Amino acid sequence: IHVVSGGIDADKFQPAAEPPVVDLVLIGRLVPIKRVDTFLHALRLVTARVPGATAAIVGDGLLRPNLEELARELGLADRVTFVGATGDVDAWLKRSRIFVLTSESEGLSLALMEAMMAGLPAVVSRVGDLADLVADGVNGFLVDPHSPAAFAERIAELLRDESRRQAFSNAARDAAMTYETANTTRRWEAILSPAEGEGG
Repeated sequence: IHVVSGGIDADKFQPAAEPPVVDLVLIGRLVPIKRVDTFLHALRLVTARVPGATAAIVGDGLLRPNLEELARELGLADRVTFVGATGDVDAWLKRSRIFVLTSESEGLSLALMEAMMAGLPAVVSRVGDLADLVADGVNGFLVDPHSPAAFAERIAELLRDESRRQAFSNAARDAAMTYETANTTRRWEAILSPAEGEGG
């Protein structure tokens, strides 16, 4: 059995040429397993350390009304933008400084792969296969999925240290290149090509 991820277009998902205007971006379905409520609670803690911090939530789902209400209750209505479903994910990545994923369960997230290809450091739950791409303390952070405080600490750490965030950004892009389309194609070809001596 061989497990090969889908390829990511390195030309489409590139680091932004202009300075980012959104601090945090979360991309995913607004469903219970994604624990977007954890993200919002973490954002509230971040704003206490980094006044003016902003976020975008890209995606839609049955929990959107509840999450919008939670954002208002937490005093974040002017700090977080609910983008909804969009085909313009790469543009939102280019606008953002840090990718966050608060899921309580994940495989190797496509959104994470795209974000890191775009040069975003990632602060994500220590679950599933996310550690296959996120090297803790190198290109992002792996944290307890049930702890808004843990997310907030790592997010604030990067927002307050631009040189470190930029170093993580470069390392994120380098790590994601493993999943670039041409590299993925070569892995498929190596698997599907007949072994030497087996004939056509």
